[in-house]
Amino acid sequence: MRRRLIAALSFVAIIALFAYLALFNPKASASPKELTVISRTRGGEVLTAEISNNELKIRLKNNHSDTITAFAISFADTKVREDFSYSDVHFGVEPGDTFQTDYPVSPSPIGSEPPPLYLLTVLFKNGKNDGDPKEAQEIKDQRLGQKIQIFRTLKILEKEGQSRKDLKTTKSDIVAALDSSEAEARTTLNELQPSALMNNKLSNALRTGLQIGREKMLRRFEVLEQLPPQDREQGFLELKERSNKLFAKL
Repeated sequence: MRRRLIAALSFVAIIALFAYLALFNPKASASPKELTVISRTRGGEVLTAEISNNELKIRLKNNHSDTITAFAISFADTKVREDFSYSDVHFGVEPGDTFQTDYPVSPSPIGSEPPPLYLLTVLFKNGKNDGDPKEAQEIKDQRLGQKIQIFRTLKILEKEGQSRKDLKTTKSDIVAALDSSEAEARTTLNELQPSALMNNKLSNALRTGLQIGREKMLRRFEVLEQLPPQDREQGFLELKERSNKLFAKL
């Protein structure tokens, strides 16, 4: 009789524990909540979004006739720019395709309704954009900043007589090129895209692109440095090939 009583009490305790976890553990009790989406574009795409456990999940379907190469969204205090131009995996959202991903976001106050999500702008493979022109221009400027750094790196990698084995000298030349002055950046920008430079000034977004581009090119060169000596020749050629492809995309 005593054993049955202990077993019954144990069962009740387990049920109570599960009930407590369900009530007071946000991760256990939270369920996805669909968000209201407000689009600043003309609507040639369909964006749906939901939030769950401080994670924003989105699905963007491309109903345009051209590939979407970038987009920007904002939710509460979070702004996200997704640019496929730099990716070796995604080359954009093709017509009829759907891109889905998730982003971490700040927790909302308990009991409050989540704010709407805004689709700010989309950019296309043909160079056009739809939505907030300022957001689109910032994405384009960041691309230009990175393109300048790739262009500088390629000039070193493709220099006649460049030794694949003397990576120390090559890296020193690349670092010097990546750290060139803003005056030299304006000269390069005029060479690549004269219409992008207004009032002879570099935008903040373009400066950000320069910094991001510098970091990316140095990380890629560090991967080359870590290769065994016998593999560096091939690694050097692959770095140059990847850089050329990325330069063409931007």
